[in-house]
Amino acid sequence: MSAAHGTEERILDAATELFSERGYAATTTRAIADAAGVNEVTLFRRFESKAGVLRALGARLAERQAGRAAQAAPDSESVRETLLRLARMEIEGAIEGGGLAIRLAFEARSVPEVGELLGEGIPSNLEGLAEYLAEHQRTGELRADVDPRVMAEAFFGLTSSYVMYRMVMGAADVPADIDSDEGIEQLFDLFWSGAASREER
Repeated sequence: MSAAHGTEERILDAATELFSERGYAATTTRAIADAAGVNEVTLFRRFESKAGVLRALGARLAERQAGRAAQAAPDSESVRETLLRLARMEIEGAIEGGGLAIRLAFEARSVPEVGELLGEGIPSNLEGLAEYLAEHQRTGELRADVDPRVMAEAFFGLTSSYVMYRMVMGAADVPADIDSDEGIEQLFDLFWSGAASREER
């Protein structure tokens, strides 16, 4: 990793933590720079503005979005394995990000930069997953009587509520067994039992 790349990552890590705790609007570039251990000029050189930091964080979040990852799923992987892997990826990414996506979602209506970022990312994530689901509806692996966008929304409802319940509602330790990988699989199975074709259940 180059020194420049390391500096950018430190700035993005600091911004993730501060945006998650305080929100985008209440976080200054000076606070991000201080938390990253750099001066504000360095932040501006790398990202130009606070909005530039936000865009870079959006790109980082997009790397772990189910819609994008579904399109790159290996042909050898079953639909169930792919969707379970994507559910784990979404949940783990959201938890590792300290609830950044959830915090930004709360600010989307009142902060134009945040609304613009989420307005680009969320629909493309949903559409990417819906395309994957539609493809497997055509092969008979998933129920064909449900709109693939509705099925994609149900999938994201599962992953988002898992994270929101723990991070926003302060219920991180309840129930304890659900924090395990087995617990995520149990939640996923609730989705799968409604999405899979009869033959695949």
